[in-house]
Amino acid sequence: MTSLVTLTTDFGTSSGYVAQMKGTFFNTLFQGMSGETSPPAACQLIDLAHDIPEHDIRSAAWFAATSCFFFPPRTLHIMVVDPGVGTSRQIVYVEMGDQRFLVPNNGLLTLSARQHPPKIIKLVETTYPASKTFHGRDIFAPTAAQIVRGQTSCLGPAIPELLSLSWPEPKEHKESVDGVIVHIDNFGNLITNLPDKFATALQEKSRLSCNETPISQIVSTYGEAEKGSIVGLAGSQGFIEIAVVEGRADKHLNARIGTPVRIAR
Repeated sequence: MTSLVTLTTDFGTSSGYVAQMKGTFFNTLFQGMSGETSPPAACQLIDLAHDIPEHDIRSAAWFAATSCFFFPPRTLHIMVVDPGVGTSRQIVYVEMGDQRFLVPNNGLLTLSARQHPPKIIKLVETTYPASKTFHGRDIFAPTAAQIVRGQTSCLGPAIPELLSLSWPEPKEHKESVDGVIVHIDNFGNLITNLPDKFATALQEKSRLSCNETPISQIVSTYGEAEKGSIVGLAGSQGFIEIAVVEGRADKHLNARIGTPVRIAR
């Protein structure tokens, strides 16, 4: 059976860093074939994203939670968004839901762990010589290859929990539900932390605002409104979104991560 391994970083694609990780991974995967009675496990390495905003652990946390759990069971996800590289921060192997992760223990799995409580968290212990600035190549890649080969000596003791980032929760009041923008997608759509359970109330009252700018059109699809219209809708990620039809809501509303949103009751 072919093992699936994914790779997500904030490295970009033109620097050579991703290529170095891939080369190291496959070199380690094929090490020691000479004289072996069985070849290494068949493996497919899949790029997910290398344009996570640089050093942005929260964006990586959103990406992990909304992307990785669509893969077949036991997929191994290598995620390297690691501003603390070379420090005392830990590297961990995690099993959660039906997926596996190899990540820095810096809060990258905060949102995933809320949805899929971890079953196994183990420290990575490796004797590989490693630079102080590129653990992706020197530790993550060879460790992932060892795991694919079924060699788990690189995994140390279990730890009880992952480091977790604070994550904004909606605040319900008598007259409103207040939230914030937690993600801006490639189209400029503003994804809030307001669950889509509020969509019905929005369609009845149309009292959504972003940074005190009213969003008067509440729709089910983008095609229900004219080009350039500001709309609110229940998005595909399970949260209320704000969009400009065939435009960018982030620029139109001068919004960013953390911009307040409100549903008036």
